[in-house]
Amino acid sequence: MNYLFYDLETTGLCESFDQIVRFAAILSNENLEVIDRYEISIQLRPDVVPSPYALIVTRLGIDDITSGVSEYDALKQIHNIFNKPNQINLGYNSLNFDNNMLRFGFYRNLLDPYSHQYKNNAFRADVMNINLLYYLYKNDVISWPDIGPMKLENINAYNNLFDGKSHDAMVDVEVTIELARLLRNHDKRMWDYLISGFIKNNDISRMNKLTDIDIGASSYKLGVFTDISLGYESKCCCAALCIGKHQTYKNQSLWMKIDYPDISNYFNDADSQPRILKRKDSEPSFILPWEKSYNYILGDSRIKNVEDNINWLNENPSMLNNFISDSITNKYDEVENLDIDASIYTDGLFKSHELSDINIFHDSNMESKISLIGSMDNQRISNLASRIIFRNFSSHLSIDLKEKIKNEIICTDYISLKGNSRRTPEEAMEESKSILTTEDIDSEQIKILNDYIEYLT
Repeated sequence: MNYLFYDLETTGLCESFDQIVRFAAILSNENLEVIDRYEISIQLRPDVVPSPYALIVTRLGIDDITSGVSEYDALKQIHNIFNKPNQINLGYNSLNFDNNMLRFGFYRNLLDPYSHQYKNNAFRADVMNINLLYYLYKNDVISWPDIGPMKLENINAYNNLFDGKSHDAMVDVEVTIELARLLRNHDKRMWDYLISGFIKNNDISRMNKLTDIDIGASSYKLGVFTDISLGYESKCCCAALCIGKHQTYKNQSLWMKIDYPDISNYFNDADSQPRILKRKDSEPSFILPWEKSYNYILGDSRIKNVEDNINWLNENPSMLNNFISDSITNKYDEVENLDIDASIYTDGLFKSHELSDINIFHDSNMESKISLIGSMDNQRISNLASRIIFRNFSSHLSIDLKEKIKNEIICTDYISLKGNSRRTPEEAMEESKSILTTEDIDSEQIKILNDYIEYLT
């Protein structure tokens, strides 16, 4: 297996309305020896208004992101890079952010958003989640920062992994692969075990082998749930009971945190329910067996809480059953006025009859691409195709058609899957001015924001 270490810089955090502006990757063999490198600068789309905070964090000025390869051509290149056989695609915190940005980018450019996750013996992983397990159980592997020990820039500052500025895509890739080498060389067996946990079948097999806990007439899996979101005060882990699969979201398992004091309080108080942790197979977080070699990290008092809470649940199984019934049927609110760029989950994968139109579109010259917009039977594909042409090749459109597509894209009524509206130039202008007057930023960042204000004006 080869490894593809990658990083992105983006115009913001919204998968639907922001975009990738820098892509960097290093391809290595299984021994983490470099095979190839990739760097792509991507041109800002006409419908994207960057977040001022994104600009000052990445230190990419407006001149830096208004040149480069079109998003359409760049995403096709990246899609090919990611879809090589026998390849593990991974970054640092990539499964929480970078992969989502790529998935949405592939989708709106009529590219398979999931193929890099499972086809041709390829899968995804995340060095941050691997690093967390070393932090918890192999603490001598590196020097850990006192504050934000999982932040890549802090780890680099403490360990001098690579000389360069953080939030530069290629620098962050270099830091990530150096960190991976340290982790792997320190304990290769542990590295291989954790990497293989990102393979779906392996992960499912490990979940099935977790300790069975009988409560009432039912049996539940108990494990040590690890995730940075649980917080450093909790050592980024907790004892959790798997209460089953969600009835609607079939790939989602639900876990109930069970190491807090006196679980009865959470059932008796309607405003304080047990915390539910949601997890998909082969995605963060790692679940470790309920054994002394792993659960010691919780400490004696939390382990005692688990024992007490299980005893209480055995005495009150109906309380748990009612809670589970509510949890596994609870659905997300439907999003009204969802933008088509965000419909990747609601409309589903591209269907076989849609793939024919998609392939014709990709293989056609520009004149034929424009003709296809009006002739496609499938409205979803037609709309996405028209947006591709407007965003990347608008000079080929008639004035009337360009205006029609533009008004459709920038309609402020449309929202993202998370309920966000498209960022407007006016909002970006006000935010930039606010940062200039209230934030402690350096001269380079001040220039970036002043240039951005001029651009918006």
